[in-house]
Amino acid sequence: MLLDVRRVWVVQCRSTGHFLNLDLCLVRSLKNAGRAPDFECAIETGRLNLENDFEVVSFFEEIE
Repeated sequence: MLLDVRRVWVVQCRSTGHFLNLDLCLVRSLKNAGRAPDFECAIETGRLNLENDFEVVSFFEEIE
């Protein structure tokens, strides 16, 4: 059985390990992290909100 999945990107703060959520606040849980639709959007969001203190993480998640 094949699952419907999509690739997502999240922005993670290097110094704290926390993730940006949709309100651009830092949260501890990956479950509560905001998902960016593409790499460029994640990079721009990280630069605007965390300057150079961020990493972009990508993974696939099931579409509900």
